[in-house]
Amino acid sequence: MTSASAALQRRAWRLPMTTYAAVSNLKDALDRLAGGCATAGFSTDAAQPSINWVFLGPPGVGKGTYASRVAKAFGVPHIATGDLIRAEIKSGSSLGEQMKAVVNQGKLLPCAMVDQVLHDRLARGRQEGERGFILDGYPRTAAQAEQLLKTADIGLVLNLSLREEVLVQKCMGRRLCRHCGKNYNVADIHLPAGADGQPEIVMPPLSAPPECEPHLETRADDREEVIRHRLEVYKQESKPVEEAFRRAGLVVDFELVAGIPETLPRLMPLLESYIGRHANERA
Repeated sequence: MTSASAALQRRAWRLPMTTYAAVSNLKDALDRLAGGCATAGFSTDAAQPSINWVFLGPPGVGKGTYASRVAKAFGVPHIATGDLIRAEIKSGSSLGEQMKAVVNQGKLLPCAMVDQVLHDRLARGRQEGERGFILDGYPRTAAQAEQLLKTADIGLVLNLSLREEVLVQKCMGRRLCRHCGKNYNVADIHLPAGADGQPEIVMPPLSAPPECEPHLETRADDREEVIRHRLEVYKQESKPVEEAFRRAGLVVDFELVAGIPETLPRLMPLLESYIGRHANERA
């Protein structure tokens, strides 16, 4: 790293960053991560050790975005049950129609439905020689968490959090490109620091490229009343899952206070320290 880059990185930890600084820090973090993976012996070779991580967090926190970028950097698949469910709904299958009816009411899907689509995805992965995964949106119950611990060598459970008022804005701003399938967000969030010590939160929009803009659509369940109900349900049902993983010593809590370009340079070094770690090794 050049002296100019190093100085830029030091300033980035203390001051609000311009777009240029944020992108520069993100590039540096990804470059360091790529080097760390090579040093640790991780590659796309199926003979290398597997990496099995779980990303937890409420709806709208950004699990999918962070999980997909981290998975790509480590050369393992990102398996998002939300994406699997949306694909099943879009397929028009009998199971997909049942899922659509439940989701449009703002309810969480029954575990049996989620288990079925995930089971099919993992089976395909084994047939194709995948060596691990970064999983988000699963497990949803303590029983599922306990079963996952028995069947997979989980090395890390990253628990992402974000203040509720920001979550609501982010969920209402979500857009899906029906042409390419990618997710974007039109919400422009700037929440001042609170008198109780809560940090300032600045999250600019995740804008779609021009070719995707005509194809953007809002998810049917991204209405405020549905979102708030979904968050309450998540609070109630996520606690047993977190406790199951905490008993195993696997949970790392990470609070989001900024957008992706500002957050990844903080998150990547943390994740890098967990490369190759297993369930029987404690931080």
